[in-house]
Amino acid sequence: MSMKVPPQTQQQWLKSCFSAWKQTDAAYSKLARSRNLSLNMVWVFECLSEHPEGMEPAVLAEETNMLRQAMTVVLNDLEKQGLVTREFHPTDRRKKVIRLTPKGGEICRDVLDAIAQSELEALSELCEEDQRLLFELTTRFCHALVGRLSKAAGRR
Repeated sequence: MSMKVPPQTQQQWLKSCFSAWKQTDAAYSKLARSRNLSLNMVWVFECLSEHPEGMEPAVLAEETNMLRQAMTVVLNDLEKQGLVTREFHPTDRRKKVIRLTPKGGEICRDVLDAIAQSELEALSELCEEDQRLLFELTTRFCHALVGRLSKAAGRR
């Protein structure tokens, strides 16, 4: 038998959860800054690491949920540091393809490996059942939240 949770309790739980998300975001940002990167650069690295053949800037922007203008700034900064190149698309010279340089590949692997190792170490502090439950409940909550936020955005 499940009991209804009072809205005040739910609001406090959500506030606590949001605070934890902000702290986590700040920790990811701090790690990125320790490598002279922004968090947006890390998300670009994550996408490019999965696509060694390169990606178009518009696709990168979509995959990282960044505005195209923001992506342009991030790519300019990465290019200035010698971490990515912009090359002509093989079949459409109007388009560009973004690829990691060898130096960019090294830094990409370093930061993504540090993140993955930290995440796995943090996860290992939970028993297997808690890990399963964490992912199950987080996935259910996020799917429900995305649906409600999409609905709310459609009402405007």
